Amino acid sequence: MRIVASGICSRALVVACALFVSAPARAQTADVPQPWISYAQLAGRQFQAWLEADGDAADRLHRHLEGRVLHASADAPPPAIVVRAWIGASGAVTRVEFATLGDPNADAALRQLLTAGPLAEPPPPDMRQPLRVRLRLTPNPDAPVAASGAAAAAP
Repeated sequence: MRIVASGICSRALVVACALFVSAPARAQTADVPQPWISYAQLAGRQFQAWLEADGDAADRLHRHLEGRVLHASADAPPPAIVVRAWIGASGAVTRVEFATLGDPNADAALRQLLTAGPLAEPPPPDMRQPLRVRLRLTPNPDAPVAASGAAAAAP
C-alpha cells in the first residue's frame, strides 16, 4: 500500500487519509478553528505513517485490504473506512471506532496500529472529539508488477 522508507515499493495500494474535525453538520469549513485543522492534519500524517509502517499488524491489515480491492467489482468505488478517534490530553489515542472490515483480525490490526503510540502533540484543549478520519485505498503507481500479481494470485 505504500513505499517504505528505503524507497522500495512493497505494497500494491496506498492508504490516504482525509480528515475532518467533529463539528455540527451545519458548520462550514471556515467555522472550524485553524488550530483544529492543523491538528487534524498532523494526526492524519501520523495515522498514515502508522498504517504504512513495516510490521506484523500493518502487513495483516494491508493483506486484508488488498484482498478487498482485488475482489471488488470493477465499477465499485475505492473502499473507504471512516475511523472516529478520541485523543487524550497527552496525545494518546484512547479509543477508536469504525465499521467492521469484515475480518476480526483486520479489525484488531487497524485498532492496534491506531492506538499503539501517542501522537506527536496533544490536541487543542477546546477541540471537539472524536476526530474523524476517512481512509481511502488507491492503487500505488510505484508498486512493482510482481507485488500486484502476487497479491492477485493469493487465495
